[in-house]
Amino acid sequence: MKWYSIFRSVSFKIGLVFSVVFIALLMIFGFTMYGMFTNIVVDYSKQELVARGNNHASILENNFDKATIDHVILMEKTVPTEVLITDSAGKIIGSSTVPDKEMLEHLDPASDLKEGKIVVSDWRKHKYLISVSPIGNGEGYLYMYYPSSILRDIVFTMNVLIISASIGIFLLAFGLIGFLSRRLTKPLLQMEEATMKMSQGKYRQNILYKGDDEIARLGSSIQTLGEQLQYYEDSRNQFLSAVSHEIRTPLTYIKGYSDVLKKGLVKDPEEQLQYLDIINREAQRITFMINDLFEMSKLQVGQFELNKERADINTIIERVFESLKPAAQKKGLEISIELGKNLPNLFIDVHRMEQVFYNLIENGIKYSNEGSVAITSFLRKEFIVIEVRDTGLGIPEQDLPRIWERFYRVDQSRTRKTGGTGLGLYVVKQIIEAHDGDIQVESMEKKGSIFTIYLKPIGDSHGKNIGS
Repeated sequence: MKWYSIFRSVSFKIGLVFSVVFIALLMIFGFTMYGMFTNIVVDYSKQELVARGNNHASILENNFDKATIDHVILMEKTVPTEVLITDSAGKIIGSSTVPDKEMLEHLDPASDLKEGKIVVSDWRKHKYLISVSPIGNGEGYLYMYYPSSILRDIVFTMNVLIISASIGIFLLAFGLIGFLSRRLTKPLLQMEEATMKMSQGKYRQNILYKGDDEIARLGSSIQTLGEQLQYYEDSRNQFLSAVSHEIRTPLTYIKGYSDVLKKGLVKDPEEQLQYLDIINREAQRITFMINDLFEMSKLQVGQFELNKERADINTIIERVFESLKPAAQKKGLEISIELGKNLPNLFIDVHRMEQVFYNLIENGIKYSNEGSVAITSFLRKEFIVIEVRDTGLGIPEQDLPRIWERFYRVDQSRTRKTGGTGLGLYVVKQIIEAHDGDIQVESMEKKGSIFTIYLKPIGDSHGKNIGS
């Protein structure tokens, strides 16, 4: 992987955002801790310095003599602080060290000083923190000096500790952020790889995902999409194979019988008519197959339009019945119609409704080896109901929900025997639903099937409540 692609990756961007936010929070926390710690240390030192000065001043207040002064000075010899004692006029009468210039600059207390206070507090600029405490009632003054270098050393040490701890925390956090960002983006990288393979035609991908969050649901959706694409790819291949077979068979008949007639090999007029009938039937078979393909293509691109007109449904059924009756009789099937009288007219596309009944009745004939095919029409409540019954192979229960899918065929083995592209029922359902109707199916294996269509007559204003 090239370096620039690493910088453009999602995991790097997530890690960078988290790192920037973490560093900003860490700096804010560090500065806050630095300020708080510094203020605590300095305030404590000031309070301690004033308290120590007041304590010495109270001792001198009771015995303001040389012995007591020497005792106070001796107490400050073993600690970092220094003490300086003056009389009321500001003359130095005792000191724990030789006063330097900065000590001497602050020997001018206010005459009305009642208690100890800090007179120099800026430890960053001055050599000492300095406090002054009055001795008695203006008899003298006691100055305490705390070296600022001690505070600076403490603050420096604290800074080193904070910086060291921050670096350690940052490295630990950066590693944790990197781990978490990779963990968060790993499913996304898997999905990217899966989609790349899907774009190459490898649709069925196994995407590992856990939980029920947005990423897991995205992974599940991509995997489901791949499975559906694979299903449609397999269906498409089977469909193309079936179409080529379905078209090749009638074309073979048409070519063979037309060649026989063209060469004059058949002299008997009755036999000639029989051959012409076969050619016509096979040509019609191709026509209906192409119509199915044409309707499917229009459905897919949203160009499916209906040319509706007032029509009698029984007339359409009779026309299709007469067209398919010879095919049923040839297989030894009993085919019958029982049409309701005085049924209201429908506002329908006659051509497409013929296609519906042709597909349903032809299916009944195709999948019935014995028995009968029956078509009935009648009025039930506010609907005109048309039933197409057969005593054929039937449809397995697990396949019933899918028979309306395009390219779906119940059994490949029986499809090879009977033919079919898997488009007929798909087109039927689309046409019926385009007429605001409904189609339902009941079927049992080896018992047969019943396809039931519900359509509303012209002028029906009732709400849709389809079913028995």
